[in-house]
Amino acid sequence: MAWINLHHLKYFLTIAEEGSISAASKKLLVGQPALSAQLKQFEENLSLRLFERVGKKMVITPEGEYVLKYAKAIKQLEDELISNLGHAKESGIKEIILGAQESVPKTIMAMAISAVRTIPSLKVKVLEGTGEELFELLVAGKIDLFLGNFKPLEERKELIYSLVSREKVSVCGAKEFLNLKRNFPDSLQGGKFVLPGFQNPIRHDFEKFMLEQGLQFDVTIEAQDTALLKELAVRGHGLVILGEESANSWIKSGRLFKIGTIPKLSEEYWLGMVKKKIDTDHQKKILKAIGI
Repeated sequence: MAWINLHHLKYFLTIAEEGSISAASKKLLVGQPALSAQLKQFEENLSLRLFERVGKKMVITPEGEYVLKYAKAIKQLEDELISNLGHAKESGIKEIILGAQESVPKTIMAMAISAVRTIPSLKVKVLEGTGEELFELLVAGKIDLFLGNFKPLEERKELIYSLVSREKVSVCGAKEFLNLKRNFPDSLQGGKFVLPGFQNPIRHDFEKFMLEQGLQFDVTIEAQDTALLKELAVRGHGLVILGEESANSWIKSGRLFKIGTIPKLSEEYWLGMVKKKIDTDHQKKILKAIGI
């Protein structure tokens, strides 16, 4: 199997450009016998004849012309790399760890990641977990950004945050629940629901709404993962409460059906970080990109 030694490639390119081994030897500061030996080894590795000797000149063969095209391209890439090394050091290529709450819809996650990725030199690593776990990691400096459906506590003065998305909340369900569209929301009386846990703010807001309306309901399944709740709702295990963005693709695909929008109820998604981490240019750019 042919393999490429970059030193051999450089020697070959110089010989081709200079037209002889003696001229290439002077330019490379390599002895002629050594250069001839390196060229021979390169030809053996490729199983190709790259030059023909015509007097003192080295005339490149058609096979050599083919290899020369790639040798020039590789040399150009090498020059660009060396030229840009300083820029890479100055730009401080960095990995940003985004902690995303499991219950945050993937569309919202993608929106936040896209905002951060407007800074070309940043790599983004996503870590999913519960809100409590990720919030502790943020304060401890183990992650750079936190994306969740609750706003960091006001008394934590070291935190800054931005509202990424606010969306209306709808009740959705399988086709068998479409009759509940009539006389909504009173039609929810005694309804079966698959809901997020009590640590999710939307659960509290929904229960408050139902209490104010004097409506009873039954929680058949409780889970944190939004995708799982939607899948359970599709299978008819109960109604689900979803932000419009989260529900949109499922409704369009015909897997879920919108029963009604809950008045004055919205779900918010926040992106937060620790103030002391905004000193670097990258962190300032992140704040600008996400609107903080």
